[in-house]
Amino acid sequence: MENFRIIEDDIVKLPDGRIIDTALLEHELSFICHYVMHVVIVLKDETLPIALIFPDKKLYKSPDYFKSPEEGCFCPRSLGELGKCLTGCTETVNRKLKNEYTKLDKALIINHELSTDDYTLNADKSINRENVLLRYKNYVSNLYGGHLPEPDETFVIDLTKETE
Repeated sequence: MENFRIIEDDIVKLPDGRIIDTALLEHELSFICHYVMHVVIVLKDETLPIALIFPDKKLYKSPDYFKSPEEGCFCPRSLGELGKCLTGCTETVNRKLKNEYTKLDKALIINHELSTDDYTLNADKSINRENVLLRYKNYVSNLYGGHLPEPDETFVIDLTKETE
C-alpha cells in the first residue's frame, strides 16, 4: 500500500532537500480560480505533493457572472470542463512557484463537498485534513495505477507531463 500523509506544518523540507510551502500552494490554487472551494496538499511516499481540490459545486453549476475567472475558465458546466480550466490554473501555479517551492506532481479534483456532517470540516468550517485523507485515500491511491471513480466524481490533472 502506498504511503500518503497530510502535511502537518505549513513548510516542510523533504528528504531530497526540496521545500514545500503547503499554505502557499493551497492559497495560490484557491486564489487563482474562484471555482475552487477547498484545497488539501497530500504527500505520496514523502516526495510527491498532490493537491486534492474540492470545487464550489454551486458556483460551477450556477456561475456568478460578476466574477471574471482566468481566460478559458468562464462558466464550466461540468466537472470535465472545470478540470480543463483547473489544469491551466495548476500549471500556472507550478510555473509561478518553480524557483522557490516544490511543484505539484498531480492534482485530483473531487466532485464532493466537504462538510461537518462527514467530519471533513470542523465546527468552525476549517478543513479537518486527517479526515479528508481518510475519506479520500482510495481516490489518491488510485491516481497511481488503480481504478478511479466514475468521471463525474473525479478529474485527474497530471502535472508531470507539463513542458518547461
